[in-house]
Amino acid sequence: MAQYVGFSTKDACKPRTTNAVGGIDNGVGGIRQPIVWGKKYRLTDTQLVTEDFLNALNIPLGSKVGQPGFGTKVWSFIFEPNTSDVQFQLENEIFRVAAQDPRIILNSVKAFPKENGILLEVELAINPFNQPELISIFFNSATNTATFI
Repeated sequence: MAQYVGFSTKDACKPRTTNAVGGIDNGVGGIRQPIVWGKKYRLTDTQLVTEDFLNALNIPLGSKVGQPGFGTKVWSFIFEPNTSDVQFQLENEIFRVAAQDPRIILNSVKAFPKENGILLEVELAINPFNQPELISIFFNSATNTATFI
């Protein structure tokens, strides 16, 4: 399976470990597994890229420091009436957010109203793998979070 090396926001706030095997006197590192400082993340599958996409959908537009164009306006559509115009604007907003990440190929977006928010069914493929998959994302207005279903 091909590997994609890049940046990921998964577990960015958790302490990092070297995961090195203990050597003589329980030391870390060695000839086969040296410690490489400064390398934070390594993307190896589509799940990490879809989690990055979900993280981008959780950030309101303009709230990221130094990047006012990063984020999404999806949260402003939560309490709007379910008309075809609002659905079209919502789908365009998802396409705009996906276009900011060059790893994501977005095929289709369908939006449905649900009891406390919006349910999105997104068909996407990850650039080096090109295997389409269908993911469901629920925007919950009670907790102001987007989660996978």
